[in-house]
Amino acid sequence: MALSRMEKYLAIIRVLDTGDLITQKQIMYEIDLEVESPKECLDFLVHMDLIVEKNLGNKKVYGITEKGERVYNYFRLNDISPIFGGTKITKID
Repeated sequence: MALSRMEKYLAIIRVLDTGDLITQKQIMYEIDLEVESPKECLDFLVHMDLIVEKNLGNKKVYGITEKGERVYNYFRLNDISPIFGGTKITKID
């Protein structure tokens, strides 16, 4: 079963809630999700001010914003959320 865009966005927010700045490749690895255009998903979340994109040397890294934290808490993404039922996405430590 394919995930909706919303589920993909929430999975990315969930990964970034660790507080660390991580690369696009790390995000896609962590959520074990095939996304046709991960950059498009990330750009949308940046545009919505849910995540932030920063340059770290010659690579781009991503982190969660305060607004993204509120979305994370609203959907209770720290639990095994029913949003991700039937997917490979599990609790991320």
